[in-house]
Amino acid sequence: MNQFWFMPKLKGYGATPTTWEGHTLVAVFASVVIVCVLAMRGQKKTSSIFPLPMIVVAVSTIIFLIVCAWKTDGAWG
Repeated sequence: MNQFWFMPKLKGYGATPTTWEGHTLVAVFASVVIVCVLAMRGQKKTSSIFPLPMIVVAVSTIIFLIVCAWKTDGAWG
């Protein structure tokens, strides 16, 4: 059950999805970001420094990077 979802890139920093789970994770993350961008476009100006969609993108990015690092076969870089 300890199958890796990503493989380190040959050049550069990061990882490339190699299984359907990795591709699904990338698609879900991209969908969350797109929905948050569309939600920000529809919002009126608020006095909040960090509106809710920005917080959702930040938290989902942290979770995405943790899962990618955990499920990568080898080190990044």
